[in-house]
Amino acid sequence: MKLRKLLPCFLALAFLIVSCSSSSDDDEDIQLSQEQLDAITGTWILSSYEVSPAQDVNNDGTASENLVLELPCLTGTIILREDFTWSITSVSPNVTEITGGNFGISCDPASAAAGDWLFLNNEVVLSVTGNADVYELSGDQLTLNGGMDLPGFRRIVYQKQ
Repeated sequence: MKLRKLLPCFLALAFLIVSCSSSSDDDEDIQLSQEQLDAITGTWILSSYEVSPAQDVNNDGTASENLVLELPCLTGTIILREDFTWSITSVSPNVTEITGGNFGISCDPASAAAGDWLFLNNEVVLSVTGNADVYELSGDQLTLNGGMDLPGFRRIVYQKQ
């Protein structure tokens, strides 16, 4: 009978120990040095929106895999803050498959989003409302890999300012 009365106390104590242990482990995972924060936080500008096959959207006679060179209206700015929040304003391409592998590409209206970010294994994870985009950090570039042919995208690259 005493065991039945003590069992809930032991279980509660065990749960408390495990949850405290997990919490401190989680805190250690997200702690970054000031050097890492300085490298990650700041303003990032869209430098490349890569697609395949190459397109000549601006009809200058030269097809490019980088739609930023073809459509000056494509823009993007990501701001990563030290409080682990982020915001983005961007104009993305609107890709419509026409026929026979041909595509109509124009600019969507400007949009904005915001959320929280974290850094794990050289990846910056931008999350908002249950969704996440995982950008690879390499020097002063953040790269989102799509790996798809049109109407999808290969890579989106942001350059640190």
